Amino acid sequence: MIGMAKRIVRRVLKRALRKVPGYRYFEDYWKTYRYQVLSEDEKRCVKFYQQFVREGDLVFDVGANMGTRTKVFLKLGARVVAFEPQKACSDYLKTVLKEEDGFTLVEAALGEEDGEAEMLISNAHTISTLSEDWVKATRESSRFNQYEWNRKQAVRVTTLDNVIKKYGTPSFIKIDVEGYENEVLKGLSTPIQCISIEFAAEVIENTYKCIEHLSSLSTVSFQYSEGESMEFSLPTWVSKKEMENILEEVAEKNKLAWGDVYIVKKG
Repeated sequence: MIGMAKRIVRRVLKRALRKVPGYRYFEDYWKTYRYQVLSEDEKRCVKFYQQFVREGDLVFDVGANMGTRTKVFLKLGARVVAFEPQKACSDYLKTVLKEEDGFTLVEAALGEEDGEAEMLISNAHTISTLSEDWVKATRESSRFNQYEWNRKQAVRVTTLDNVIKKYGTPSFIKIDVEGYENEVLKGLSTPIQCISIEFAAEVIENTYKCIEHLSSLSTVSFQYSEGESMEFSLPTWVSKKEMENILEEVAEKNKLAWGDVYIVKKG
């Protein structure tokens, strides 16, 4: 009861403050300042990603959300093209990165072909998605059964091939789109030096399809990290078959396992 009262008071105060002349300017300034400060976790991310990203590199951040990885790539000196169709997130990115010359925001999703799609908007912005199957699977597993996807947003969809034609070939692509990774990669026909894709045990077949597609484009090696560890889980890079076997074992041992698979082009 006390907690609810405090939340109501905060909302009332915020509404009142927004009417004060100049409040919006200071609010945007404070958001930008807070965004620029690296947390300890983000510092670990910088150390981890520096093996893939160098100063001047072009990086695609697919599913940028509130820009936690975009920030890391910019700190490494990369030029970043971020893809984020969710309005609350893209509005935030436009505010905190409006003065960043190395940043480009594309307010669109990526998929197999150009068009429009319906995004399922969650009350937790990090798990909004274009994949109904992913929502169903993560609810059934109890991973996210406490959340709702009770709003929808029409979003523009383009392809990796199209944005590569426009912005150039990136050296690194981060894809984190809550179960829509395979659809994103279906729009890619060009080998990329390094790609990371999020995996989740409930929809591990989706990850196998991603691995299959990227293996068809060039000769590649694989690694993975669990959760947000920012550490590789294997002592060496492995083959396609080895990676599939490892992920199968990981998913069988832990029905809620998740993390990122890294795919690097050989040669």
